Amino acid sequence: MHRLHPSTLTESNADVRGPAYARDQLRTGIVHLGIGAFHRAHQAVYTDDAMGLCAPDWGILGVSLRSAATAGRLNPQDGLYSVLSRDANASELRVIGAVRRVLVAPRELPAVIAAIADPATRMVTLTITEKGYALAADGHSLDRQDPALRADLDDPQHPVSALGVLALGLRARAGQGDAPLSILSCDNLAHNSRCLRAALVEYLQQCFPQILDWFERNTTFPCSMVDRIVPAMSAAGLDEQAAALGLRDEGAVSTEPFSQWIIEDDFAAGHPPWERVGAQLVDDIAPYENIKLRLLNASHSAIACCGLLAGVDTVDQVMDDAALGEFVHRLMSQDLMPALQVPADFDLAGYRDKLLQRFGNPRLAHRCAQIAMDSSEKIAQRWLPTLQQNRAPQLRRALAAWCYLVLATDIAVEDPRREQLLAQRASTAPLAGKVEAVLACARITPAAVADFARLRDELLQGMDSIERDGLRALLASPLAAANEYS
Repeated sequence: MHRLHPSTLTESNADVRGPAYARDQLRTGIVHLGIGAFHRAHQAVYTDDAMGLCAPDWGILGVSLRSAATAGRLNPQDGLYSVLSRDANASELRVIGAVRRVLVAPRELPAVIAAIADPATRMVTLTITEKGYALAADGHSLDRQDPALRADLDDPQHPVSALGVLALGLRARAGQGDAPLSILSCDNLAHNSRCLRAALVEYLQQCFPQILDWFERNTTFPCSMVDRIVPAMSAAGLDEQAAALGLRDEGAVSTEPFSQWIIEDDFAAGHPPWERVGAQLVDDIAPYENIKLRLLNASHSAIACCGLLAGVDTVDQVMDDAALGEFVHRLMSQDLMPALQVPADFDLAGYRDKLLQRFGNPRLAHRCAQIAMDSSEKIAQRWLPTLQQNRAPQLRRALAAWCYLVLATDIAVEDPRREQLLAQRASTAPLAGKVEAVLACARITPAAVADFARLRDELLQGMDSIERDGLRALLASPLAAANEYS
């Protein structure tokens, strides 16, 4: 079987849809930092669709900040890759052409900086995960204990962090005139682009203060809310997708049919016609951002922690488990939804029901272990705001499950604070102190939560219940359902 490439694209199976524009005319308009599977299944798809309606001058130059794996998959294919979207009822396979090539920052830094500086580049977008922003506990200043950030502050000419790479690129761009630039975060972070801007200003103040006036005049930071479930691709999945495509595709991604993108309309240098291909441009993104982050993502993290602890591998299997699936419904209806403020015309119960349907998609095989990665950072973003607003008894049970997973099991911990968490797992200190230390890793502290002592004691009781009777007994015990959504 031949490999996917422009020269072999005509060999793909007849029902596979390709780019609707002349790809040999594709020019770079967007530099994307962090070109993983999510970006390729989400923003790049919108951009591919949009270029079918306009000149193909919004092509994407992808940048990998660490690994060369994505470059090794896409560059031999001239940036082409396939996206399979499917659920229990339907599937669609298409080839995306929006990505021109992928640079690997550690070995091609001058080319990355030149691309950000190029006036033809009108936008920088990012999917670098929550931890990639190196934010301190206040959510907007720099975490100067972050190793990569600390190295960049000491040597800003040779950056390794996303902030450092972006800042060096902006310094080079400032030297070429006043070409405006939009910088758009697409990560699951509240006020994502505003947080990025605040962190970047602090970085520039220390490293490149001479460009701050240019920065203020020539950049905008529209926030965005992104939503599509994109599981990690397995070797078996690659084989299955190759058979459906008729070509071997090492960059293949598989996802669900649902996709949503809401963006603040605050662009410095235009944008692809995303609003004509399904994206929504709004003046105030905060309500939509909170709904997604504190309902979908919060539930996802709870599913992942409880699934791992219950020995259940994937999200759909969690939803198919009577006790676990019912708990997720109660968590959303009793704790998460009452804490949200929603636009007047937004059907929150309908959104919940759609989420439950999406979580149950048996063809995604979204692994709990993938979602549970970086839990300390995700919990701070997804759970803490609700814990600060109301009692959230169901959410406290999910938090007890996470604490138990960290402290009382040998389940692998993949987390930016892995060393601190594993140190508590190995410690012989009293359990209450260990729980407090684990919570602090997720920024859950007495200063952040008014009833912290009560919360800690409830978590200790919950962990004891898990130890004594198992997770399902804890999740199924009766609770009042005040404020429950029907």
